[in-house]
Amino acid sequence: MIYAEKIYKSFGALSVLKGVDFSVKRSEVVAIIGSSGSGKSTLLRCLNNLEQIDSGNIAIENKWMVQNNKANKAVYVADQEIKMICSKMGMVFQHFNLFPHMTVLQNIIEAPMIVKKMQRSEIELLAQELLSKVGLSDKYNYYPSQLSGGQKQRVAIARALAMQPDIMLFDEPTSALDPELTGEVLKTMQKLVEDKMTMVIVTHEMGFAREVADTVLFMDSGVIVEAGPAKALFDNPQNLRTQEFLSSMFK
Repeated sequence: MIYAEKIYKSFGALSVLKGVDFSVKRSEVVAIIGSSGSGKSTLLRCLNNLEQIDSGNIAIENKWMVQNNKANKAVYVADQEIKMICSKMGMVFQHFNLFPHMTVLQNIIEAPMIVKKMQRSEIELLAQELLSKVGLSDKYNYYPSQLSGGQKQRVAIARALAMQPDIMLFDEPTSALDPELTGEVLKTMQKLVEDKMTMVIVTHEMGFAREVADTVLFMDSGVIVEAGPAKALFDNPQNLRTQEFLSSMFK
């Protein structure tokens, strides 16, 4: 579903990704963990073209989005093709990014109507199903300001699902929430795991990553230091830096 090879990304003189390789299979849940500043969120944003890489190769569902040329520089396909490739992925952000002037229902139906040209009646039915799925079927006429943080994030998940993606990307979806509200969002994500959704999750929730992820990647200073099955990586990390990080997280 996702293939990323030799990904390099810098912001000016700051080198953020330094040769990252990984892949994601259909229905696989991959959790990316690591300290702040290790490159986790930048990697996620490179997958759906919110950031463009300097060099490397990325394919989504066997379609190349970007490949190196002979000079080892990243060359992207045409904009229209990028949009088509990225439409296969839904993204949930740390700070929800809901439109404050729109109701919950309007937030969910906006993109499918504009991007996918779906009829309003058709997408409203889907929106109601998705709101029921995330436990918010009674909130469709509410505005974001009337919702708790956990409810906003669940609306954001429903909004991403309304585009009917094959892959869901989560960028620290609970880091802006208090512990009680975090549980609401993690339960919603657990349902997606049960539905066999292909997911890549950047998270600081170690218990959740251990429980739901098939594979865990530990990033440090712009590289993947260690990767493996979730239980094995958490129970018996091989790399000293991974051991230090997990020890600090489970104190």
